[in-house]
Amino acid sequence: MSARTAATSAAADLPAAAWAAALTTLPAMGPARLAALLDRWEPAEAWRAVVEGRAGAVESVAAACRPDPSGVAAAWARAANGVDVGAGWQALGRAGARVLLRGADGYPAGLVDDQEAPAVLFSRGDPAILSARRVAIVGTRQCSRYGADVARELGRDLAAAGVVVVSGLALGVDGAAHAGALEGHGAPPVAVVGSGLDVVYPRRHSRLWAEVGERGLLLSEAPLGARPEAWRFPVRNRVIAALAEAVVVVES
Repeated sequence: MSARTAATSAAADLPAAAWAAALTTLPAMGPARLAALLDRWEPAEAWRAVVEGRAGAVESVAAACRPDPSGVAAAWARAANGVDVGAGWQALGRAGARVLLRGADGYPAGLVDDQEAPAVLFSRGDPAILSARRVAIVGTRQCSRYGADVARELGRDLAAAGVVVVSGLALGVDGAAHAGALEGHGAPPVAVVGSGLDVVYPRRHSRLWAEVGERGLLLSEAPLGARPEAWRFPVRNRVIAALAEAVVVVES
């Protein structure tokens, strides 16, 4: 068997989640563009269309790539031709990350009917945690001491009562809410983050990040290695809100 034949055979054995995860790594790939691709094709077919430079010719995909669909499609094709999808899939396994596809088993039920449901989510932990009652606690990064105390107390009491606390692991209110939830020794917390699951942000929350990942659930739309770019945070906020049955804004 030639090296090329072996590589083709190995690629054929990859699950749909591997191809979907690879799509998330392409340049200028945001939630709307990813959703357009995966609404049009199955993941492996979407990858093939991208590699061959055909993706931008589909109106629904082109609409998501305006004002320069052809430029975006060309950039995708260049990048995709240099990606080893199998290696990326193995890296996810080593990182303990799971890929959740919209419409597939394990995908959060609370997001299924959402108009902007992520096409792909990366997770670390047990998604079944989301079957419990859920409340989001969010607020400003530059909160007052009183705000931080309130968020921590709410997180602790809700977790102790069996309610899952959902937040973003950011500085200020988010981090305080998650710290309180861990103190509650009840329902495990859920964090929706704005970077890859292997890129801890903010760095001062590295211990908190690890504890939430070990005892609860980490979720992200970003692939491994993705930096905490500013645009990712307002985008991830829609996921926090959609996952929760109620949202508490402590300070804003």
